[in-house]
Amino acid sequence: MADIHITEIMNYLASKGEKDSLPSQNGAEGFFLELKFNDPEGKKSGVVDEDFKNEVITADCPYGSVTILFDNEGQLKSIEIC
Repeated sequence: MADIHITEIMNYLASKGEKDSLPSQNGAEGFFLELKFNDPEGKKSGVVDEDFKNEVITADCPYGSVTILFDNEGQLKSIEIC
């Protein structure tokens, strides 16, 4: 199993020019980070989870608010942190 910490992802994205992946240096605004789990080629797993179809889960974490989105097949679509 591999571990990736949010701060590592934030720093990597910032190094690629995505400055909104880091908290504001002046303390004014926060940041926005989205992790997408869909395949860019459009492949689907074929697994449908009726319980999670189009569901949204919101929770707090040390980085701010986390929103977990599921697609119309009940598969994990994205995790947004802001």
